[in-house]
Amino acid sequence: MKVRSGPAVFVALLAVLPWPSPAEGQIEVWGTEGQVDFSEFRIANVVPHGQPLIPYFEGWYPNPDGTRTASFGYFNLNTEEIFNIPIGPDNYIEPEEYNGVQPTHFMPAPSERGRNRRHESVFAITVPGDYQGEITWTLRAQGLTIPGESSFGTDAYEMMNIESATSSPVAPNMRVGDSPLGRGRLGPVAGPVIVRIGEPLPLDIGLDLLGREGSIVTWYHHQGPGEVTFGEERFVVEGAPEGEVVLQTIATFSEPGEYMLRVTALENLSSLVQHCCWTNGYLHVTVTP
Repeated sequence: MKVRSGPAVFVALLAVLPWPSPAEGQIEVWGTEGQVDFSEFRIANVVPHGQPLIPYFEGWYPNPDGTRTASFGYFNLNTEEIFNIPIGPDNYIEPEEYNGVQPTHFMPAPSERGRNRRHESVFAITVPGDYQGEITWTLRAQGLTIPGESSFGTDAYEMMNIESATSSPVAPNMRVGDSPLGRGRLGPVAGPVIVRIGEPLPLDIGLDLLGREGSIVTWYHHQGPGEVTFGEERFVVEGAPEGEVVLQTIATFSEPGEYMLRVTALENLSSLVQHCCWTNGYLHVTVTP
């Protein structure tokens, strides 16, 4: 089956696919001692296994230099099932020149309040200002082929610069290892670095919070064939530190191959709700036997 991705299509998927019963999904996933919480957006049929994986175009925004950037995330409608889909016929971006930046490792639905079960803005693609056409990310899993198509130029999908227009959260400056500073969805990119299977790879990032009071920093396995284990994958920075804050951890890898790690720094979860104001950093890693 092939369906198109988007808000309306996502709701339609919930209605027509062979989901488990709503009560089962709600109690198992959302319930606390058997009571279902409807206080925020809920997807009743997010259950442990067997549900789809959906690429999601979140919106586009203009850049000061006249280019435009499309932001993509994904829904994994499973609380336990992880997908590993290499770049290829089941995981690709069109036009082909933009293929290769998308994740290949898809984590289960997050349970944090305010995340709405989504993995937000895991990558972004910038095109020239006069670019014509769409950027389409297609995933094939659980017997479904679902393309997430960008909608450049449409008002409904344009992301305003909330950070400069309101008192919203602020994206920090970040460096990954020895990378230059970067900021925003298209933050710093570092590597490749080389490490052997099972050997700990030191990871460090530097953050300048630009006068804000804190940041939530999380490492993710973005691409790569095996398992990635972080010594500490999440940090909470508090207290409005001045200058650069250095955060260090390690990662180990179970299989040889080419990997990409992603690290995200956001002031608070409202950044995600507003589609605004966090920084993604990326580290390329080559793992040898």
